[in-house]
Amino acid sequence: MLVSLTGLAIWDIVLLIAAMWHHSLWATLHYMGLRDEPWASEIVRVHALMECGHITSTWMLIEVTAERFIAVTRPFQFAPVHRKQRRKSYARVVGGLIRIPLIMTLVACIICLPCTGEYKLEPCMYKGIESEQMLETPLMQNTFYQILYRTAFLSIVKTFGPFIIITFLTVSTLKSMRQSMDSRASILIAQGQNHLFQADKDKTKSLQAISIMLLGKFLFFRCLPTAMATIQMIPFGNTANFLPLYLSHFFLLFNSATNSFVFVVVKSAFETRRLKRIRQRHRELVAQHAEQVLSIGKALAGDKLLLISEVEFENQSSEEDTFEMQPMMPSAITSNPV
Repeated sequence: MLVSLTGLAIWDIVLLIAAMWHHSLWATLHYMGLRDEPWASEIVRVHALMECGHITSTWMLIEVTAERFIAVTRPFQFAPVHRKQRRKSYARVVGGLIRIPLIMTLVACIICLPCTGEYKLEPCMYKGIESEQMLETPLMQNTFYQILYRTAFLSIVKTFGPFIIITFLTVSTLKSMRQSMDSRASILIAQGQNHLFQADKDKTKSLQAISIMLLGKFLFFRCLPTAMATIQMIPFGNTANFLPLYLSHFFLLFNSATNSFVFVVVKSAFETRRLKRIRQRHRELVAQHAEQVLSIGKALAGDKLLLISEVEFENQSSEEDTFEMQPMMPSAITSNPV
């Protein structure tokens, strides 16, 4: 899972940098007077990179969710087989670990090839100043391209398909986790190990919270851009108002920016809280055992003192009885004969 999380973090960073470059960097530099033109040729090329990062990060999130599902439902599936195997080279091991992320990246690049021809720069005049303006190409203005590729295909690849897969994996993971914990809880309660039962209960709650957080975040922050793109295809849609579209892009980037935060920071916070509770229960258990040992020691000490008193009393009684039963010996009288 470490490789998948690393790949997810890398592609989220690529997506954020490309989005900053595409949406605001050159316009901000132009507004601050650091650059004469608000657009540059790099923006046209970065648009395809942004779409590629969007798709790849989404499917990397699916891979992480699938690995969590396998770790919960089939924990011994990838256990090493106890047989003599040929030693693999370091390059082969690394290649096996990064194979799936590389395949996802290659497929995403192929899917995003049409995005390279969606925008272009055209010379224009604004207040007597010659400049360049970023405009949509005839490919982007094609209705069939917008409906079939931008709205239908990319919506399935980036939003609806991943949402269905992540929902299925999340529900299956939580269901399997609960069944496993219920079986384990019955065993622990029967053995009287309530502290382990409470620790497993906290672990289940943290897993449920993280899974629900990821699913809800994906539903709200990723489905909204798709809804905005669909509304733009409706003839009576108000396409002149770009605020909902800008908000949808912001939510999309916010979702990508918080993926690693949830997996690393929030999970670490839940784990720290769970370990703190375990240590607290352990201290309470040790204190309870100490009180039990102390009470047992006091009871044993009281019994020992009582036993010593009874033994001393019996010894004293036996000495008195012996003294009373001892016969009186007559005193010897010696007389001198006259």
